[in-house]
Amino acid sequence: MENIKLNFNGKTLHIELSDEADTSVMREIFKYKEYRCSDQVIKEAKNPIIDIGAHKGFFTLYAKTINPKAKIIALEPEPKNLKMFEHHMKENKIKGVKIIHGALAGKTEERLLEISENSHNHRLGKTGMKIQAYSLNDLMSQNKIDKISLLKMDIEGGEHEVFDNLTVDDFTRINTVIMEYHNVGGKTHRNLEEILRSNKFKVQIFPSQFDKKMGFLFAHK
Repeated sequence: MENIKLNFNGKTLHIELSDEADTSVMREIFKYKEYRCSDQVIKEAKNPIIDIGAHKGFFTLYAKTINPKAKIIALEPEPKNLKMFEHHMKENKIKGVKIIHGALAGKTEERLLEISENSHNHRLGKTGMKIQAYSLNDLMSQNKIDKISLLKMDIEGGEHEVFDNLTVDDFTRINTVIMEYHNVGGKTHRNLEEILRSNKFKVQIFPSQFDKKMGFLFAHK
């Protein structure tokens, strides 16, 4: 375990890193600023920001540092990550965040979470730990959310199942999407792009320099 102090946006954040995956995610967000396309949306957010695949809270810290008044709903299925997320919120005195133990999927049901060797690559699968999964519509209904300012997703390929099951009405309630996409199971970022464009989003794709099967997608109306 490594404890670091990170200066970002004029504030000092206290972060604990337990493995190389933590370090990698932290650098993606704070050093390389791979979510910077969403900075203005975060600053102006009047509706909730939804952090799907919240890991240990690094994106939520990023967003709350940019806009301390933002309301954030965070979803994370892995218990150890969830515990560290809560620790990071408490350690950095972050308010206005609701953390939910669960995953986003095509529909609300019990699912299995495949646990990876590192803390970042867990994914829904055919074996593993039983967890609760939610459809986006049910997640919004249960948390009394009418519209989403920003939907952030990093769910290791699960984004394809989620997007394949969203309705036209679901998309009308989302202002902006930013995600790490994964080309898996015969599905690519082109499938996601087509769905978003058909729902009146403008889409930008930023392929990874290190892995051709993944990258970032930013979509807004």
